[in-house]
Amino acid sequence: MLGALALVAAPVPRGHLPNLVELPPDSVEVQALAGHDVLRFSSTVENLGDAALVVVSTRATPAAPFTSVQLLGGHRVPVAVGVRYRSSGGHDHFHLVGFQRYELRDAEDRLIARDRKVGYCLGDRRPAGGERARFTGYCGRGSPNALRIAQGLSPGFADPYASDLGGQSFDVTGLPPGEYVLVNLANPAGVLQESSYDDDAASVRFLLTRPPAPAGIAFVQVLATCRAARCPA
Repeated sequence: MLGALALVAAPVPRGHLPNLVELPPDSVEVQALAGHDVLRFSSTVENLGDAALVVVSTRATPAAPFTSVQLLGGHRVPVAVGVRYRSSGGHDHFHLVGFQRYELRDAEDRLIARDRKVGYCLGDRRPAGGERARFTGYCGRGSPNALRIAQGLSPGFADPYASDLGGQSFDVTGLPPGEYVLVNLANPAGVLQESSYDDDAASVRFLLTRPPAPAGIAFVQVLATCRAARCPA
């Protein structure tokens, strides 16, 4: 199968690659849900490179695992990513596993938790200087037996995920008041080729406050936003 794809190991010129840019988390707030304090936030990745990010996943039968490649000009480069179909929560489409990662850290940069998000359906959902959206589908929605899934992000477009979507949250019930840092990372394992990996992380430092009872409703105050994985006070 892979031999038929004419895979090429030679590197692609850096001027003909996507450049994923993670924006700082936004819409950061705490909601009280069923006795839990849930920290919700949005995430957005832009492609500010000269080429589209294109991932094509194929399989021989509906029972077989997907094999994925990143299209780079005329090259098909294998990428170690997972593709998973989710049929609950109003999704009903395939997800690219591990495209982003979210981390909650304390003021001393110690990891507290990582996200449990299923995955992402890449698409040109919002212009960021681009003029023509190319990837407007929803990753095989309603077709769990699909044999081919193509998804991507065109130059000058962004793929935002609103704070009310599944996986855009951390349960912070019982977390003591204080300063924390929320870190969002694109392409965290570096499996997708880009022209630069220097802007794949962004973060926000915030203060978690817990007023005394009877109010007792936790809330956050954003202290700083940073275009890096570390966000100093």
